[in-house]
Amino acid sequence: MVDTNTLYSAVAISLLIMSAGCSGFVGGSGPTEQTAAPTQTPAATPEPTPKATETLTSEPTAEAIESSNPEPIETESDREELTKTEKFAEFDEDMHRMYRITNRSGVLEETETFPENDTYHVTVNMRDTTNRTKIVTDRRDPLLNYYALVANYNENTRGFDEEDHTYIPDTVNVTFVTEDGEMFETRYIKYVWAWKYSTGDWSMTVYAGKYAGTVKKGPGYHEKWK
Repeated sequence: MVDTNTLYSAVAISLLIMSAGCSGFVGGSGPTEQTAAPTQTPAATPEPTPKATETLTSEPTAEAIESSNPEPIETESDREELTKTEKFAEFDEDMHRMYRITNRSGVLEETETFPENDTYHVTVNMRDTTNRTKIVTDRRDPLLNYYALVANYNENTRGFDEEDHTYIPDTVNVTFVTEDGEMFETRYIKYVWAWKYSTGDWSMTVYAGKYAGTVKKGPGYHEKWK
């Protein structure tokens, strides 16, 4: 038979445990609801974060790049170097220009550049091979025009501010043809001759004498001038 005191004690302990268990569930529901709020707080933070990041990485970054990389100013030295063919083409244009400004373009029958061997060829149509004055003028034109370009290119004068000696063929070969189209004679001019004359190292007599010494008579050559 169970002791009455023992029974009362067991009942009291059971009631105490039940009471404690209920209070634990009731008391535990509070922290559970409170901890739910903090778990939602980090979920709310991603929304402002992208906005802040976008603001910081767009406008200020673009401004910084723009201010640190100003638009470059092109100078003559920055321009792309022309090829030898292109330089000789400009020389050819200027040779035609020299004949035009002296009203002598009519005698310039043909010109041709040869960048691969640094030469330039001029064909001059002689107006009257029986007229000594005209013959002298026709022969003189290539000599003086070549000298003028050599001097102007090297000194950057008369509008030739971009050209230099690299635009000038080393040798100018000249072919003179008669009124009938026959080869009268050929001559040539060297760059160093024109350069020495332009600097005053040589006189016109020496320069022209070098040029005259290169003559080769053609099938149409004669001395029937007056």
